[in-house]
Amino acid sequence: MPKVVTFRRGPVFTNMREKLGEDGFRVLHCRRCGTHAVITDADLMATPRRRTDGAMVFDARNVVLRLNTERQEGCQLIRRPGGAERQYVHACSQCKQTIGYTSTPHEDELQLLYVLETSVRIPLDKRDMGLACEVCGYVAQSLSALESHKRERQHAAEDGGDAAHSRENG
Repeated sequence: MPKVVTFRRGPVFTNMREKLGEDGFRVLHCRRCGTHAVITDADLMATPRRRTDGAMVFDARNVVLRLNTERQEGCQLIRRPGGAERQYVHACSQCKQTIGYTSTPHEDELQLLYVLETSVRIPLDKRDMGLACEVCGYVAQSLSALESHKRERQHAAEDGGDAAHSRENG
């Protein structure tokens, strides 16, 4: 925001032409409708992922987390190999697509939020690092994780070969 120095006939701004720096916040938009769903200051490349579904894990006690979601009533019961899991769903406020979930009821204080990467768009600066799948937009933490993702999803044939490997080698 420009700095206001004095008021005469109108406000005089001193730093209007200065380039505003990175404020450190990342906005995750709904992949379906484009509405901003989550605002956070967490480093998205260092954010841990769940082993079960690959969701990004945000700890609300350690990072700034602002949600623009609608809390779905009730919970979903998901069967896992080790048992069952209750998920309390957060959906997009516009199109109602599932954005993420918590493991505690909505009435409790938010501690951990799990955001599904397939439901949100990762900011472009994180994708420019060459660790994003060109077919589905999945952002990996390392080149080996990206290659593993492409093999599992059979994306290597769809995106015209191994684009990340050719980028790395020149």
